[in-house]
Amino acid sequence: MTRRHQPHLALFIVLFGLSSGFLVAQTDPGDGHTPSKTPPKDRISSKQSITVEAHLSPEEKEDGDLNEVYQPVYASQKQDCKGAIEKYRTEVIPRAEHAKFNIPKNKFLYLSYRGIGDCNMRLKNYAEAEAIYQKLFDYLPVWPGNDDSDYPINFRSLGLARMAQEKWTEAQESLEKSVTIFDDLISRVSKSDTDFVSTQMANDYRVSQDSAMNLLAVVYFREKRNSEALQLLERAYKQATDFHAPAPIVKQIVDTGVSISIDSVNVSAGLTWSKRALNGN
Repeated sequence: MTRRHQPHLALFIVLFGLSSGFLVAQTDPGDGHTPSKTPPKDRISSKQSITVEAHLSPEEKEDGDLNEVYQPVYASQKQDCKGAIEKYRTEVIPRAEHAKFNIPKNKFLYLSYRGIGDCNMRLKNYAEAEAIYQKLFDYLPVWPGNDDSDYPINFRSLGLARMAQEKWTEAQESLEKSVTIFDDLISRVSKSDTDFVSTQMANDYRVSQDSAMNLLAVVYFREKRNSEALQLLERAYKQATDFHAPAPIVKQIVDTGVSISIDSVNVSAGLTWSKRALNGN
């Protein structure tokens, strides 16, 4: 292998080192999109159940019933992806497909297929993951909605699956959409009168966008658009540092900047990114 190909390999190591982190973040139970189990202290006793059931609408009851089937499968996903895929397909999805109400139906079809897609990425079944992420767009408009961060996150996941197959043009398209949609979301929530929305939610969106820009920079690099790749990384780095992104996100951007600047034989950029790396970003 020549020296010219070594940075390419380094970037692939960076890329697939990132992929598992992206997937964990995307499916974390604290992401605000996954229905949570009722805390043990709040569980309903048998004496209370009849009274509480009477206050639930039929749609709410159906949502709760589907959640009871979904949650154990979701809980097993990190330990046993193959088993989770099978249970999603045989237990959760058939129940959701026969749901009477549109929102619970789309919600649990979306969550189940997202779990399958994430598991396929972990199992390195990249073509299967790509197909599943594409399928999620059938359910997203109903739940959680195209105004939710899951919309650009799914474009990011789709782009990552395409990168893994070296489908650079298609990956670029998905990741550019992700970055653009995040721009719109950040702009909208930043104007909110509610502090939490205008600060915390906007910063959460920025972190996700930083990851999308980092991946897109790798795509530009593979398309021999090194200057654009480095410009995009500068934007990602500035946003990440200005808005105090988690250290691992900043490190990912810096590692990519170092690799691309070295392969580009860009001395000025190489010195800048290497200094950032040495200084702990």
